[in-house]
Amino acid sequence: MERLYMIKTLCLIMIFLCSGIALSGYAQDNSVRISSGEYAPWTSASAPHGGFVNHLISEAFKQKGYTVSFDYLPWKRAYLMAKNGEYQATSFWADTEKEYSEFFYRSLPVMQAKVVFFHLRSKPMRKWEKMTDLKDYRIGTMIGETSTKMLEDAGLKVDNAPKTEHCFKKLLAGRIDIFPLDVLTGLEFLQTQFTVDQADLISYDARPLFETSASLMFPKCMGNSEALVAIFNQGLTILKNEGRYDELYNDLLDGKYRQ
Repeated sequence: MERLYMIKTLCLIMIFLCSGIALSGYAQDNSVRISSGEYAPWTSASAPHGGFVNHLISEAFKQKGYTVSFDYLPWKRAYLMAKNGEYQATSFWADTEKEYSEFFYRSLPVMQAKVVFFHLRSKPMRKWEKMTDLKDYRIGTMIGETSTKMLEDAGLKVDNAPKTEHCFKKLLAGRIDIFPLDVLTGLEFLQTQFTVDQADLISYDARPLFETSASLMFPKCMGNSEALVAIFNQGLTILKNEGRYDELYNDLLDGKYRQ
């Protein structure tokens, strides 16, 4: 009888321990690691809350009891590491690229981008209608950008650089003629990283290269990605319904995500 009691006691202890391990694992599952690039004021390690988009992502997951951590990497590496399952998601990517859907599930849009060509104020662009009209321009681009791929796919020669700063410096030095970038990102960068006199030398063309929504992407090689997409979308919908999204966006327009 005593032996039977001891066996039952041991079984109860094992059940308790296993439950503890399971609960611990569940807690770990409620944290999400996301790869991100630098694209202030939308995403940046040096911006308040990681920039507007990454703040929004954190707030959306928080609504569903999840915590988020971001690693800021070169864009191409951020994409490839997430694609290979080294991150649970990657922030953030234009919805224009069909290639992405082969490897990723997309969330609801987290922002709306308007990509324009920046140029020297003294050298405004000629009127153009299609990308082939740009063939005589020296075009600066950033490695891994959606606009870079679009221009290359159109058969245009581009001058790649790893960072926004490099492209603007090339523009000021007269080494390139135009440089595609999201309009808010470009203006933010000029205001924070260059002198007033330097920034005044640069303007942008009114005609956008493209306008698109952009989303958080979850790799298809991860078994829980579809569930995480649903969780994130639910949190984002709550933020929009409660007006929190609009509050954060107004903060963006007021410069509160400035580096």
